Amino acid sequence: MNTEEITKLVTFIEENLRASPLAGLSFVDHRHHRTRLLSGQNHVVFGRRGAGKTTLVNATTEDENQLNIYLNLEDFKDITFPNIVIHILIELFSKLKDKIKISWPWYKLNYSAWKLNKTIGSTCELLEKYLYEPDVETQAISESEAYQEELSLGLNSYGTSGGAKTKKDKAREIKRNLPKSKIDYLKLNLVKYKDIILSVSKLFDQRSIFLIFDDFYFVLKSIQPDLIDYFHRLTKGTSLFIKMATIKNRSKLYRRTNEQYVGVELGHDIFEVNMDYTLDDFEDLQNFMQQLLESAIKKSQANLNFDDLFAGDGFSQLCLSSGGVPRDFLSLFATLANKSATTSQPIGKVQVTEAAIANISSKFDSMKLDSGDEDAVLEEYLRRIKSAIYDDKRTNAFLVAKDDLDQDPQSRQAIRELVDLRLLHLIDQNISKAPSDGRRYEAYILDIGLYDNARPRNFTQIEPGYRDEKARKDDLRASPLLNLRKLREPVESKSDQLMLGLSYE
Repeated sequence: MNTEEITKLVTFIEENLRASPLAGLSFVDHRHHRTRLLSGQNHVVFGRRGAGKTTLVNATTEDENQLNIYLNLEDFKDITFPNIVIHILIELFSKLKDKIKISWPWYKLNYSAWKLNKTIGSTCELLEKYLYEPDVETQAISESEAYQEELSLGLNSYGTSGGAKTKKDKAREIKRNLPKSKIDYLKLNLVKYKDIILSVSKLFDQRSIFLIFDDFYFVLKSIQPDLIDYFHRLTKGTSLFIKMATIKNRSKLYRRTNEQYVGVELGHDIFEVNMDYTLDDFEDLQNFMQQLLESAIKKSQANLNFDDLFAGDGFSQLCLSSGGVPRDFLSLFATLANKSATTSQPIGKVQVTEAAIANISSKFDSMKLDSGDEDAVLEEYLRRIKSAIYDDKRTNAFLVAKDDLDQDPQSRQAIRELVDLRLLHLIDQNISKAPSDGRRYEAYILDIGLYDNARPRNFTQIEPGYRDEKARKDDLRASPLLNLRKLREPVESKSDQLMLGLSYE
């Protein structure tokens, strides 16, 4: 292979691997998600780290038919509720004010724009002042109450008061304590904030306003329903729409307590856009990854042919190693292509496995970053799963009964999160066991990076998408069952702090 052309491609990928306004990698919209996001609805974009969520939501900002307000919520991850609402409102209104300034410089400012600018400025000042108030306090109120006192002006013949009477105006001070709450203040001002949004939209010829929440999962899971609930209220009856990017099982979009519903419901209040490519449709995944790599070859202007880059099952193993995550795929490819340029050999299956094992530490680093204070319990779950499947059963695949998952929400949460963290991969979401027992199962495989070496002995790797001559998945159906009760034993023996916050209750 041509070393110079390989270097050109690898350099281009490495320079453009992460989403940024200057990135040269085109977003491959294999499922036409961008068109959906541009519609006048609230959307949540689900995807694992590296799936292209930020690239997708940034792609909507290229359209000038709406006003786009982009906020990365990682900047607010340590802020408690309701202060986080105030911070976001200040950012929202400040950026809207900036758009007015850019469109109408002071010497062209008409009265409507000038008045709106002033209203937004005073609103931001009040919000900034309110930031430093206590969340809840008891406020002492003193009031003067006027009353009249009746007076007698003389004595009657019996020596008692009588005769003419008069009234004298007097006043007395009344003291009382009233509760004062930030969130009540924010709710009371919802109408005012909606008026601002409607006025901005009118000023820009009734354009929609897209409020883009990137990396929503960095917000504390316990306050996520309250945060999205407030801004969903702000969208009602206005031209504001939420476009949110997050990791699915690190996100809690609603909460039910005492028959009260807080947050947003998928399919009703907000619509789902799923960026994840799971291994249950491996052919579709491979087609997408091939398009992604061919797009990079074209953009880099490297004189390379896709078919010359891989040998044997190299490309298939690379897709499997990436777990369907575009950034993982491109990152591993860049590492492998660099080595391939020095050896002049195409990329093979064993080389892919070795690169995935060498890269596993970065996935654990991401887990610590993305999972907050829950990384310890997730590591414990993963250790037990690997021990039961890889060490004891000498395979990479396992089955979990659907009804067992329903009855054990903690184990279900852990498995779902480990999938989102790219350490487990869903290979079939609805399969039977062999021999059949009438129950339905979900099938998963371990990430290849968890292998101890590139050529494990006495080991059977289940390949996604593989069927026998009768189109059956008997190898996968015969995979070992994961016992959730045993899986939970070592976790439950530890402190309650290791319990996971549930995304769905």
